[in-house]
Amino acid sequence: MKEKNAILIRLDKDEFERITALAQAIVLSREEFIRKALRGTTLRQRPPAEYGEIVRELRGIGSNVHQLLLKARTLDYVDEIMLQETVDMIWHMDRVFTESFG
Repeated sequence: MKEKNAILIRLDKDEFERITALAQAIVLSREEFIRKALRGTTLRQRPPAEYGEIVRELRGIGSNVHQLLLKARTLDYVDEIMLQETVDMIWHMDRVFTESFG
């Protein structure tokens, strides 16, 4: 078992609040945040709650674009209704990204 050593560090209010805020954003305790930072671990914030919805929407858009491409190649024709629906989904995702990350 590794020997545990304690270290006392005094921080001013701003430093303490900054470490606390960073740790909370990554969903770690302050102590674990500091340990991981010392190890050089890449620390990332938890994705926003909308992340799952965004990924599903993007996959759906990608699938629709792929279907359009296949149909255009097969029929030498572009389905304007399907193309407009895809454009609408892209604009919707633009709004979601802007609201979530903007």
